[in-house]
Amino acid sequence: MTNIRYLTGFSGSDAALLVSPDGVIFVTDGRYAEQSRQEVRGAEIVISDRKWSVVSRRIRMATRRSGRGRRARVGFESLHLPVELYRYLTKGRDAHWVALRDPVESLRMRKEENEVLAMEGAAVAASGALLEVLSAGVRGRTEKEVAADLERGMKVLGAEEPSFRAIVASGSRSALPHAEPTGDVIGREEAIVIDFGARRRGYCSDETVSLLPARPSSSLRRVFDAVRRAQERGIRAIRPGVSCRDVDARVRESLDRSGYLKYFVHSTGHGVGLDIHERPSLSPRSKDRIVEGMVVTVEPGVYIPGFGGIRIEDMIRVTGRRGERVTYLPKQATPLL
Repeated sequence: MTNIRYLTGFSGSDAALLVSPDGVIFVTDGRYAEQSRQEVRGAEIVISDRKWSVVSRRIRMATRRSGRGRRARVGFESLHLPVELYRYLTKGRDAHWVALRDPVESLRMRKEENEVLAMEGAAVAASGALLEVLSAGVRGRTEKEVAADLERGMKVLGAEEPSFRAIVASGSRSALPHAEPTGDVIGREEAIVIDFGARRRGYCSDETVSLLPARPSSSLRRVFDAVRRAQERGIRAIRPGVSCRDVDARVRESLDRSGYLKYFVHSTGHGVGLDIHERPSLSPRSKDRIVEGMVVTVEPGVYIPGFGGIRIEDMIRVTGRRGERVTYLPKQATPLL
């Protein structure tokens, strides 16, 4: 549904979109009749309680008209069409159906100004909520309590919802990159990783801060400084024309020099937009290049089992010459305590 929203503006959860030389057809059911009339742009709207029957019939009509004596090909989003639905639509005659892996995601990589403004608004709501939570104090409270207050605060400040379930992980649990908040109480001598984001006008924000105790151990401070340097190196590497693999490589080189590369267990970053994870991927396997208009994260992390972890993340907008932060909270040691 994300691609349909991107192409038409429809924010509902059930619809199909057909694009052919004859035009664009948007099909949904009666639940979304009025909503589609208000939101959908650039398409013929069809309301039916037999949505997929309509889609099947319209495909047959379009292929007959465009085939000109030969069977026209039908492209479909292979990542989003379930097998059973594919079988129903093709009825066993799929020789002319062509799987298209990501025909729309490649368009979504470059953000227009209104998309960036929506993400900036989401980042303001998310960061403002975190500042309010931290000002009330988090040490001595449970991870679940902090996460719940953070998500509630985002909505109070104008977010539609969190863009994902907030991660609040303290002590040795901060070594889990996707830790679920628990009932554990956050200790006064523990590091805390908080990964959070909001959604506004459909668009996401994504940011991570790592908080150190007032007097961190030298080993914890070294890890924090290594991750911060690696993130700065990655952000400086972002500019149009650079391969995403090269940005990832700069981050890994920095962590390697610090001796922590073996504790970095995920990619450097990813695109953000209507989905929290979009193309491009800033990873060793990426084939994409940085282009103006992209919004990506740079989020190196070090996760040491039994000790703890540090992750620092910002969203970066690619301008004509460099990358600029969309998220704005400072990323120094204990910047918010």
